[in-house]
Amino acid sequence: MKKLLFLLLILPLSACFDADLKFIVHDDETATMSAHMKMGPELYGMIASSGEDPCRDGVGKQLADGTFSCLVEETDTIDNLIAKIEEESKNAAANSGVNPNQGVTIERMAGPFVKLSFDLAEMKRVAAESGMDPSMMGMMQQAFQGHGIHMIITGKEIVETNGVLSDDGTTAEIKIPLTALIQPDASLPDVFETIVRTQ
Repeated sequence: MKKLLFLLLILPLSACFDADLKFIVHDDETATMSAHMKMGPELYGMIASSGEDPCRDGVGKQLADGTFSCLVEETDTIDNLIAKIEEESKNAAANSGVNPNQGVTIERMAGPFVKLSFDLAEMKRVAAESGMDPSMMGMMQQAFQGHGIHMIITGKEIVETNGVLSDDGTTAEIKIPLTALIQPDASLPDVFETIVRTQ
């Protein structure tokens, strides 16, 4: 997801943000991956002051309230997206580098089906090992209240999912409260998995 899933795991715990991650499977063997992230003024200022472009791979805009909006979007064939993710994973392993699609897996299944997986186990592990004292934990929970990560998968038909299925059977989603980054959430699965019919 253009480094965004990895970014969510390494963000400083004081950073407030909201993220919408979408994967749309079209009926022409293509798919669109998009990530829309809204950073709080503190996070935006932290990244900008380091000299880094907070939205290098997408379209960024600073809003009037001091927040920063970043939209990253890519459309390609399903097979090309699978190949890119596999190649970047191999390159990261060979060079001991960062895998920009850490936690994202797309795989073909028998018939016109694609399985998408988003690994949440690492996020849960980091939360379990945060080691915050109770007073700090309380402050962070209050600051993070109402913020979160929203993952949405859409296609012709959702065949199977461990997320929330829409009434029309075309969308699966999972909402991850930001507090799950600092405190384990037993309601979250280790992996958000969805099987989509492609045609």
